[in-house]
Amino acid sequence: MPTAIDPHWYRKIWNLDILNMSWVEETPAQVDFLTRLLGLRGGERVLDLACGFGRHSIELARRGYAVTGVDITPAYIEYARATAEKENLSAAFVCADLREIACTAEFDVVLNLADGAIGYLENDAENLKIFDRIAAALKPGGKHVMEVCSGDYARKHFPRRHWEAGGQALSLAEFEWDAPAARMIYTGYTFPYGQPLVKPEGAGATSTRLYTLAELGSIFADRGMKVRAALDGYCDSPASDDSFEILVLSARGAGGK
Repeated sequence: MPTAIDPHWYRKIWNLDILNMSWVEETPAQVDFLTRLLGLRGGERVLDLACGFGRHSIELARRGYAVTGVDITPAYIEYARATAEKENLSAAFVCADLREIACTAEFDVVLNLADGAIGYLENDAENLKIFDRIAAALKPGGKHVMEVCSGDYARKHFPRRHWEAGGQALSLAEFEWDAPAARMIYTGYTFPYGQPLVKPEGAGATSTRLYTLAELGSIFADRGMKVRAALDGYCDSPASDDSFEILVLSARGAGGK
């Protein structure tokens, strides 16, 4: 296991090479599923936290939703703004740390997808601030969806390796487990097709706090929200401790409780 991981890694490692990742190709189908899961009708305001280069935000805006995306990486926000401007979309993008967002009961939907920075921060106290921002941003009755790696899965299955063949590259991932801190240690490798194969150098290792479903239920309850469903990714099957990536739907109670 890596012995020294920069606690501020989430501020530094991102670049537009991510555009070539295999899972980017899944974005339209994921938005199809989210639209159905959330029962969206077309007039909702959506806040996309840790939106990356705007792949879900842009796809939602293409379908007529008013979207605000927030991310800490300037290159991502510049790319998302340029895309929205080019396509004349109703999407705004803000470059900021999620902890700095001050929205009060403004949004019908809040999203944290492809981790959405959940668990990325330096310690448990800082990570919980993201949940504070989620609850505060939602209107009464508003809904939240997060796509995260499951703490239940990690406790049962880590360490492990995983590979995925996309249309442009082969992605390899290595997952280790820091049980006392409930943190996933991740190192990723990408092999673009059509190039000579060389010994890989992984991206710098990252450390992410993973949560069990029981923990998430308690965290949301403390903030006036309730978990409504936990799914085995972008499908209708319920999540279990054999579900690596889970999709969790929560809602803010009427009156904010």
